[in-house]
Order: sequence, then C-alpha cells, then structure tokens
Amino acid sequence: MNSLTSSSSPVVCALLSVLLVASLTSCRTNEDSEAVSNGDEFINDGPAVLRNTGTDVSITVPSGWMKIGEDLRRSHDIYATQPSKLLYATVLSEDNADLKRFGLADNSLQYRKLIRDGLDNFEDETKTDVTRIDGHKALQYEIRGTVDDQAVVYLHTTVEGADGYYQVVGWTTADRYRENKDVLEDVVESFEGT
Repeated sequence: MNSLTSSSSPVVCALLSVLLVASLTSCRTNEDSEAVSNGDEFINDGPAVLRNTGTDVSITVPSGWMKIGEDLRRSHDIYATQPSKLLYATVLSEDNADLKRFGLADNSLQYRKLIRDGLDNFEDETKTDVTRIDGHKALQYEIRGTVDDQAVVYLHTTVEGADGYYQVVGWTTADRYRENKDVLEDVVESFEGT
C-alpha cells in the first residue's frame, strides 16, 4: 500500500499527487484503443466484483465496464472504466500508521487537496450525506473543476479502515454526471475493505 500524509516528504507528496491526478484526469483520453493489450478485462456478464487480493479491497461494477490491468493502473489498487460513457472508478489504499493520528476529516481534506491542486480550474466541492461504507466511517464530496478545458466531476470518498485509509473515487465529465451519478454512487458504495 502507498503512504501519503501531511507529514510525508514534499517529494513523495508531489509524486503521488502527479500519479493520482494523472489517472483521475483521464476523462479526456480514449482508453478503448489501449484495451485488452495491457491485461485489461472487459466485464460482459455483470455485475462483477473487482478485487485486489494484495490489499484485500474490492468494488462491484455493472456490465460494460473494463478492469484496467496492472500496466496502466499505476499505483491504484483497482482502476476500472466504462469508456463508452466516460465513467471511471478507482481505489487507493494508504496504510501508514501516521495517518491514524490525523483522523478521517484531515485525511479526506489532504486527499481532496491533491485533486483540487491538479485541476486546471477548481470550481467547488460539496459534501454528500454518505457517512459509512462497508461499515467503516466515510466522508464523501463531489468535486467539480476542469482539466484541459473539459469540465469534470469527482465523487471522492475517504474511508477509514482498521489500519489505514482508502480513497474510493468515481468520476466522469460534468455533462454526463447527472445521468450517471447513480452508477458512480453504486460503484463507490460497493467498496469492501478491512
């Protein structure tokens, strides 16, 4: 698992920020052309549970999604997309013992700040009513902004696990968010971890 805290070195924070934002801003790319050749897996008969056995986390996605293989998912535990609808979801685990001393609210703030800082233009963020996922305390925010002139919306959830924190994030373009919000909420809320 990765470690990212407000007490981490600036170099580590900057590197992880670049990796997170690069993947979270992929709404502007066409992943269809990269599919299959990189160990990607199409979900034809859904819903399907996507699990990372190394970190023991999972999310459930409907038919039509694609699990991104290890070659492209970078530091993410799970990375999935439905390219035809420009829908994306990811899970990132953080197990650094220092995270516990900062608490859920502060860790959520630090993670969201990485996304905001990576946007070309941050518009706003709104806290949702989600307070628990998979029995764990959680904080969830909608984050709006632009990347390369493309308006995007992230449904960012920080989940407090037994030994660390998880980021469970769904995102899409702003013009598709309303029609696909329920799908993103279902994927994010299907998260299971320890």
